[in-house]
Amino acid sequence: MKSATLDKLQCAARVNAVRLVYLDEAGFAASPPVQRAWSPRGLPHCVEPRFHCRRSVLGALDFGANTLAYHVASSSIKGDAVIEFLEQVARQGDERPTVVVLDNASIHHAIDFEVHERWLREHRMQFYLPSYSPELNMIEILWKQAKYHWRNFVTWTKETIDDEVRKLLAGYGTKFQISFA
Repeated sequence: MKSATLDKLQCAARVNAVRLVYLDEAGFAASPPVQRAWSPRGLPHCVEPRFHCRRSVLGALDFGANTLAYHVASSSIKGDAVIEFLEQVARQGDERPTVVVLDNASIHHAIDFEVHERWLREHRMQFYLPSYSPELNMIEILWKQAKYHWRNFVTWTKETIDDEVRKLLAGYGTKFQISFA
């Protein structure tokens, strides 16, 4: 059901009948993720944790236009930031209905019913909340590419992380691209 509904929405977005937006949060750490490691034979693998600064990113991937809108925060993303970001996404819309696909995170449920109604009335924006199924959220593919393939695998410093994350995300559509064929 979830996959079939999203397939129909994607087809409608490809012919510009609807605006389909995938929304989710991601975290970027100053040090690159360790995907592989080694240890001497017979000894357990030990990794020393390194606590570096992180940045939280709230992103909206417009499926039809294949564009990314984002907001970077130095702390955790809270419900108010989600509402403010969704207001921005709503204002970027046009006459087409907008369907926002997001997961069932508690900060997504913090949006008042009246706000939902206003967005539907003023911007023709509605929400699709499938139960936990990250494999159906296209922005998860973008986060994976950005974190594991597109970023420079050097340790960012507290002084450079903001600039590096913004450059990485701003490069979507020009320097980096995903084809959702």
